[in-house]
Order: sequence, then C-alpha cells, then structure tokens
Amino acid sequence: MVRNYIANHAADADARYLLGLVLFRENKPADSLAVYTQAARLRKPVAENLRTVSLDYVLLNDYPDAERWIKYALSLDANDAEAWYQLGRIEYTLNRFQDSLSAFQRSLALDPASVKAENNLGLAMEGLNRIDGAVAAYRKAIAMQADSTSPSEQPFLNLGKVLVDRSQLDEALPLLERALAIAPHDWKILEQLGRLKTEKGDLAAAARAFELAIAIQPQSASLHFQLGQVYRKSGEAEKAAREFALVQQLQGTHSTPER
Repeated sequence: MVRNYIANHAADADARYLLGLVLFRENKPADSLAVYTQAARLRKPVAENLRTVSLDYVLLNDYPDAERWIKYALSLDANDAEAWYQLGRIEYTLNRFQDSLSAFQRSLALDPASVKAENNLGLAMEGLNRIDGAVAAYRKAIAMQADSTSPSEQPFLNLGKVLVDRSQLDEALPLLERALAIAPHDWKILEQLGRLKTEKGDLAAAARAFELAIAIQPQSASLHFQLGQVYRKSGEAEKAAREFALVQQLQGTHSTPER
C-alpha cells in the first residue's frame, strides 16, 4: 500500500519514512536503510526515525553504527525513554556495562514503569559483578508486572539463573517454571531447568530439559556438552560419547569434553 502511494506521491517524505519502518518490521534492514536514505533527502529525520535506523544496524550486527545513530537520536530528543533503553541494549552488547547501566537508569527515570528497562538494569549490574543489585532489579521487575496479562519471562529467567548459580535451587525452580509457562519454546529457560535438575540429582528430568533445549537450539555445543555430562552421570556411556562427539564437531576442535 505504501509503495503504491509513493508511486503517485514521490515527494512525500512521511510515506518514505513509513516504508522504511515497514521494511524494518519485515526484518529487511538493508532495504529499510536504503529507503531511509531516500526519505532523508526529502526531509531531515526526527528522533523516532533515527531510532529505527539504529535498530536496522542492530539487525545487521553493526553495533558501532547502531550506537552512533541512537546517540544522534538522543541529541534530538533527550527525553525519549525508548531511545535510552535502546542505547543501553547496544552498550550492553558491546560489553560496556557501566555505560549500559547509566542508559537504563536514564530510561527508568523517564519511564519508571518499564519492566524491560528494570530487567536490563539487572543484566548490566550482573555485567559489573554487582550481583545483589542485579537480584534486586530482577525482583523489582517481576513485582512491576504482577498484574500484567502478558508478563515477560525475562526477569523470571534471569533471577532463576542467578539463584541456580548460588545453589538456591528451591527458590529458583518456581521462577523458571513460571518463565517456561510464559515462553515454552525458549531454550535458555530449558537450559537453566536442566542445570537445576542436575544439581538436584534428578538426572532423568535434567536430560529431558536439555533434550528439549537442543531440539530448539541444535547448534549449541554447550547444550550438547551438558547433556553429555548428564548421560555420563546416568551411566549411559554411548549416549554421552555421542553428545561429546557432537561438541567437538560443533566447536571444530580436537579438545576433549573434560577440558
């Protein structure tokens, strides 16, 4: 519809910016950027347009350019909570955890009800090894969405993972089960349940969790290795050997699983 409109209204900048957004939503970042370039010749982009340009570069795995454009967007509108959140995600991916933390704090100052910003604040704190602060952020994010009809599984998963790391298994279990109920095809949740069941000594349940995770993410060497360890502990030597062979194949190395 937008292309048809543009065919008869070639000078309409808003229509071209809309087409760029549609192409981004269709996961066509290169095409989206090309259209945004055309639109910019007709009208200077506003902050909202530049946010999408930044996300196009995220999809292209070009984080330096993604960072450049989101900072440009913020130079035009420093009160955009979503743009600060987006900058936080980019900085986090670049392992700049302090910058990421600062961006999420700015986002929350503008939108205190943002569950995703609070959850990602916890991730940034984890990156800085401020684990108690991360736990507090995850708990707050969970509380913030207590009445939501479509809660995010992420704070349940992230808090559950920290608690598994701390061997607080009984507290972690209902959190991970809640996360799985929300997102039953998330392999990361199944992985943490596999870890938890392994720690509890329920090897059959651990194997099932890792098997389900691998069915979703078959190229993960880590999942195959963890499943191999469970099989070995269960006395299933042939299955364990098969998983460890897959680990070597996926990693492209000749190291042994024990290393």
